[in-house]
Amino acid sequence: MKSDGREISGGKIEKATELLWKIWWFSFYMLIVPSLIAVIGFFIFYFMLHDVFISSGFTVLTFMFSLLVFYKPFDKYRNDPFFLKSTNNPSARIHILYLISIVALIVTPIFVYITPENYHFELLPLISYCILYNVVYLYFIFQPIDYFDFSEGKFKHSGPFSDSVKKFYNYIIVINFISHVVFLSYTFDTKYSWLFALISDLIFYLISILSTRSLCKKITIKIQQKEPIISELNEYKHKFSILVISLIFLLLIQMPFVVIIIFSLLGQVFSYIEIFNASLFSIALFLFYLKTRVYFSIYHYRSIKRSEFDAKE
Repeated sequence: MKSDGREISGGKIEKATELLWKIWWFSFYMLIVPSLIAVIGFFIFYFMLHDVFISSGFTVLTFMFSLLVFYKPFDKYRNDPFFLKSTNNPSARIHILYLISIVALIVTPIFVYITPENYHFELLPLISYCILYNVVYLYFIFQPIDYFDFSEGKFKHSGPFSDSVKKFYNYIIVINFISHVVFLSYTFDTKYSWLFALISDLIFYLISILSTRSLCKKITIKIQQKEPIISELNEYKHKFSILVISLIFLLLIQMPFVVIIIFSLLGQVFSYIEIFNASLFSIALFLFYLKTRVYFSIYHYRSIKRSEFDAKE
């Protein structure tokens, strides 16, 4: 009886010790280090800019960027890790791509609320996006989806990193960044560029999760059962590419009308020629999008099927 009591007591002490260590590592990686970096960043920005409000805005960005970066080393102390889990790279890629964009765009209203009314930092959405999107590149380096190595039990890059970058489902991440930068740069003067980009990303985040959920689950199950996943993984890459392309075109198609709608609400009058040119631009992009979808539905799908057949051979 005494030995049983000692075992129970020892088990409780062990669990309590593990909990305390988890609390400590959470505090260290998620609070202490990001806060310290943010404080140092504030003094650096204030020394350079001599403006407390703009320095505060950049401090928020610095804190969020370091928070996202330091989440990865903290992840190993979680029972169900997000970054270090070897079978969830496809679903995690969707989460990280869209959530980083959403977080970067949400920074704007946070900054607006802490600054006086006469401060209009229109470029903040563009700056925050350029800074925080680097986390997506870091994730791409450490969490590839090229193929799954069953001998090592993890996803890996296909050959040298330079070759892996050239894969379209990887390169589309760069194109997505460029399209957001173009959109935010063109519409920044409206002061609502962040809102339209945020809505677009939220819509496609939801669509991406729902349309790939069963496929990602199937990939995870097959990995656990040590079954080939070439077909499912190629289908995922194809679908992922189409979804990101659709988001890119949605941003670019609505771009001229964001300017027209916002400034029209503020009282500015646009001529019929200006509205016609904007409509023509959007229609041309929409037609090009349809052509791109046809290409991806036929030729791109055939190419990945051919690569699947070659891999089986």
